[in-house]
Amino acid sequence: MGAYVRRVQTVLTEDAFYELSRLSEETQKPLSVLVREAIEKVYLKQAVLSQRQRALHSLLSLKAPVSDWPEMEEEIIRGAIEE
Repeated sequence: MGAYVRRVQTVLTEDAFYELSRLSEETQKPLSVLVREAIEKVYLKQAVLSQRQRALHSLLSLKAPVSDWPEMEEEIIRGAIEE
């Protein structure tokens, strides 16, 4: 993960701020870390999953010839040795 270089500001309800503050003390993590973890878990994880699904769909749509695994493994090894 890269360095944190952008600041985001938000406004929370009293209840949400209280609960996050309590969790912050309980977990010994700064409130900012809890917010970042939540964003990563809820939104960014889904974005990465979507990117991977699109990449897989793109690969599968190539209709590339595929052999059984032992034969393909042999070709991969052979190609790596010859380079």
